Amino acid sequence: MGTVGMGIQDEQALVAGAVTSAPSVPLVIGGIAVAGGLGTYPVVNPATPAEVVLLAPSASPAQLDAAVSAARRSQPAWAGRTLAERAAVVERACDQASVAIDFETLSALLTREHGKTAVESLFDLSAALAMTSALAPLMAAAMAPEPAGTSIVERVPHGVVAAVLPFNWPAAVMGNKVLPALLAGNTVVVKTPPTCPGAVLEVVRRLAAGLPEGVLSAVNGPGPSLGAALVSHPGIDMVSFTGGVATGRAVLAACAPRLRPTVLELGGNDPAIMAPDVEPDDDLARRLLDAAFTTSGQVCMAVKRVYVPHGSLDRWRDALAAALADTVVGDGLDPEVTMGPVHTEASRERIETLIAGAEAAGGRVVRPVAVVGGPTGWFVPPALVVGPDPGCDLVVDEQFGPALPLLGYRDLDDAVAQANDTRFGLCASIWSGDVDLADTVAARLNAGTVWTNAHGMGAMDHLAPMGGWGDSGLGLELGIEGMAAFTRPRTMRKGAR
Repeated sequence: MGTVGMGIQDEQALVAGAVTSAPSVPLVIGGIAVAGGLGTYPVVNPATPAEVVLLAPSASPAQLDAAVSAARRSQPAWAGRTLAERAAVVERACDQASVAIDFETLSALLTREHGKTAVESLFDLSAALAMTSALAPLMAAAMAPEPAGTSIVERVPHGVVAAVLPFNWPAAVMGNKVLPALLAGNTVVVKTPPTCPGAVLEVVRRLAAGLPEGVLSAVNGPGPSLGAALVSHPGIDMVSFTGGVATGRAVLAACAPRLRPTVLELGGNDPAIMAPDVEPDDDLARRLLDAAFTTSGQVCMAVKRVYVPHGSLDRWRDALAAALADTVVGDGLDPEVTMGPVHTEASRERIETLIAGAEAAGGRVVRPVAVVGGPTGWFVPPALVVGPDPGCDLVVDEQFGPALPLLGYRDLDDAVAQANDTRFGLCASIWSGDVDLADTVAARLNAGTVWTNAHGMGAMDHLAPMGGWGDSGLGLELGIEGMAAFTRPRTMRKGAR
């Protein structure tokens, strides 16, 4: 990434200066903010990769041990409180953190280290602290003792939970894991995403300040070694992981020797079926694109494949292309921008390879959008790929970026067969004005969540469980079932008096 007119030594000096002036952020060990024991490493802006946004802390093995030890020491007393007492403490800590955080400044930091738009960053951060009042009643229902013959089944916390976060919505996912775990009586060690840890570390620091010492910690470091050490640590009793399939398998393997309970929320290749009675229009096209391209398509529950009747393929292409033309791709801090870069250079290269492969396999690529300010960052102008071979990688794999295949079907039996022809099973949707038809098709779709006339983050119900089938993961988050995942059952046989 050379700078025009500069020599190599000049450019190295410029980068060194940027690193020197970049702010640093601390780890949170036992509730205390501390510097990384292994120093720092630079985190860059995906929109302008020459810019070093911050110096991220790298935790040492001793600091990981200290975080887990603090969690183990504090867990019995935390679990000894009633659920109502824990909920009051957590809700007060969230309120205090919300007051202490400068959300405008912190959302700008998240945009700079992640790439997503400022609006998405603000929502990501605010969602992390806003759910306690809604989740506490679900946890009460999940932990309510149940009679079983002559016994009572009660639910108790696991102990110390490792919460491993993804890069795409790190703060919101942190809330999905940490708040239920704390409500259940667990203590938590968070592993932040190494490529964008700054904003999340600040949220954890502020939240931990309102909790008893040791109840919440956060560690960070470059590469996979720290996460691997955390999930295999002998002091961890449960792991909740969100991320890619390959890493999810590695996490499961690391937990297997100790038979450690594990929840894996992995990828998706979500189909959206447009029934024959649905005609394309501008509003529907925009809703589909929003469901597909939020956070530049880097969302596990985004629409990844759209199926329409063969005879309406061109009409759907035109409607989606017209709506797509209004997208503004550029630096997420620009208020006019609606889509930022993808998060890494490797992601950009992979997505472009998938698009090129789909085009070579017969797909017609429609890309009506240019990048504002020039392609200096890891930008991927969104692509609609019409009629690619169903066996091409763009259709078979999870693209996790702004590239959407539009495929035709003969009849709804064919559509369902194509939609289910995947190793994933996170979400799916059927779009129709015929309620009975939609219900019939929905019941045939192989996914953990199936929506009618909706899809994606805007369709999520935080009071309902979320989890995938197949390569999309194991276990559940949210809902009563997701609350119960942070507990384990204990059967109590009551003796006669």
